[in-house]
Amino acid sequence: MKTRFLSLLFFAACLLGTSTSVFAGDAEVYLQAKQAYQTRNLPQLAEATETLKQRRSPLLPYLQYWQMILTMDQLSYYQVQAFLQENNESLLSQRVRELWLKRLGRVQFWDQFVEMRAQMPMYYSISDTGNQCYQVQAGIALDDPNAYEDGKKLLLAGKDLPTDCQGMMEALQQVGVLDEKLLLTLYRDALFSNKTGLAKVLAKRSSKTDNSLSRQIDDVAQNPALALKKGSIQERSGYGRALYMYAIHRQAKADLAVAKTSYQKYSGYLDNDEKQLVQAYMALEAARKHEPEAMQGFAKVNTALLSSEQWEWYARSALRQQDWHQVLKVINEMPAALAEESAWRYWKARALIAKGQVAEANQILAKLSQERHFYGWLAAEDLGPVAGEPMATYQPGDDEVRQFAKQPAVKRMEALFDVEARYEARLEWMYLLEALDDPTRIVAAQYALLKGWYDLAVLAADKTSRTHNFELRYPTPYRDYLQKASRSRAIDEAWVYGIIRQESRFMHYAKSSVGAGGLMQVMPATAKWIAKKLGLNGYHDGMLHDIDTNVNLGTYYMRYTLDTFNGQEVMATAAYNAGPSRARRWAANAPLEGAIYAETIPFSETRNYVKKVLANAHMYAPRLGLPMLTLKKRLGTIPARSTADAENVSTTISISEQE
Repeated sequence: MKTRFLSLLFFAACLLGTSTSVFAGDAEVYLQAKQAYQTRNLPQLAEATETLKQRRSPLLPYLQYWQMILTMDQLSYYQVQAFLQENNESLLSQRVRELWLKRLGRVQFWDQFVEMRAQMPMYYSISDTGNQCYQVQAGIALDDPNAYEDGKKLLLAGKDLPTDCQGMMEALQQVGVLDEKLLLTLYRDALFSNKTGLAKVLAKRSSKTDNSLSRQIDDVAQNPALALKKGSIQERSGYGRALYMYAIHRQAKADLAVAKTSYQKYSGYLDNDEKQLVQAYMALEAARKHEPEAMQGFAKVNTALLSSEQWEWYARSALRQQDWHQVLKVINEMPAALAEESAWRYWKARALIAKGQVAEANQILAKLSQERHFYGWLAAEDLGPVAGEPMATYQPGDDEVRQFAKQPAVKRMEALFDVEARYEARLEWMYLLEALDDPTRIVAAQYALLKGWYDLAVLAADKTSRTHNFELRYPTPYRDYLQKASRSRAIDEAWVYGIIRQESRFMHYAKSSVGAGGLMQVMPATAKWIAKKLGLNGYHDGMLHDIDTNVNLGTYYMRYTLDTFNGQEVMATAAYNAGPSRARRWAANAPLEGAIYAETIPFSETRNYVKKVLANAHMYAPRLGLPMLTLKKRLGTIPARSTADAENVSTTISISEQE
């Protein structure tokens, strides 16, 4: 093991020492070009492009790409094709194709549109909704029999629809696919998703609405109680009735009692299906608030009207009450695609075990235990020491890594890192990984690890499906800092690694959209509070990205949350993400299995976060040479919530807040 480690260090030194990604002045030229692009200074951008062209810089395609964006309407088909051929199979080539597709769609050159779309790799899906609409419109124009159904699926996906989608909607409306019934359904779904702009777009296409509806939508979105009190909603149409439903739905998110009162007052305006939909949404909010009445609410609703989210919370409500008969019943009645998700396969097996149907449960667990995630680890533990299919592993050779490093896309990523264009480099990496098989993804992970691109190493190793390398999937950088801090705080080092892997993927320079920073993604307000507690005189926000300081602050907060919850790691993890008061509020009135607590966290971000952190810690323990705990033991049992449930912890000191 030691020999292998020394070999890797030597190889890394050779690889890094021979890197020639950017000439000395390329970074300055790149930054000048980027500023020229942002200010639409074409002459300066052209000059910079010519400079990098003469130097044969790997950054040249980015400057050419910026030129094409600024001159797209003047470009010829041949100029576009020349760029695509020169940068074949690169991320930028697909971006240019998407830009050109949009231009072709707008002028309705459908034959060329289909030809250009066919040039894209099969694994590359068009991300731009406008181009997705044009693709449907092209299919309709060229008599593709599947185009109408594709268009309907796109509409039902609930995406915001830009002006580029108007032609598709017009075409679908003309043939009756987008009829009044579907329009009303889409409008209602848009409202319940708080996509009021989309709701307005859809409503304008109906012959049963007028201009006053947009104002009514705004009124309900801004203040549902006031809108209901004013009585300005026109209940005569389905669109007006949907606004009543939306207003009650908004109230249910804030206060179920208020929503119930409004429902009793205005339900006379609604037809039977609409009443059922409102009841389903109130049951959903009751479930998210862990109200026992949620089960009864769902039971009264026609299950054909339930959304996927409502089905899941129906199951979670039964799980929360540990009503295994009902858990099994709900999962069995779920839409098949939803029931096949790993979470619901696992809980179905658990329900079967509770009912004594162990053989049937073991069939589910045996298959699930071969999957490498939270539920896979739990399934393996429930199954016990039963021999399964051996896991395929792969250890890349040095020559493979050297060859991988020679690829133009990799050289371009090196150059992007050199000019600190990390976001662009990450996008290039993600695109590159799509075309690779499992062993080559592991080679990519090894290369990224040697370069110190820890987040990209994890991303590559995490993407394998059948062949794995868990040393690369769970790397251990900054061990000196983390081991020292973990021992100082008397907390589990595997848990610290689990937090960091989920928070920042070991990027010490990481900064979130809400301002959290560094390896452990500590919020500035939290950091100042901790710094004061620790007596760190002269602390300022810039110190968040210092590794030693960040780890010191983050592990202090981990210790704090762990003490707050009497050593319960699951609740402490939830508190790290969403705040101690919320983590406490999510406990039940009776002791609760840790896995059930995690499964029934109301916030999807925190729910997934807790499961991933605990799964990370489970995998890190043996990597770090620490005592091995089962995942179930690590999850533990959540104690019953105190009846007093005093909330003395301010949410302003939580690491992050969301939803």
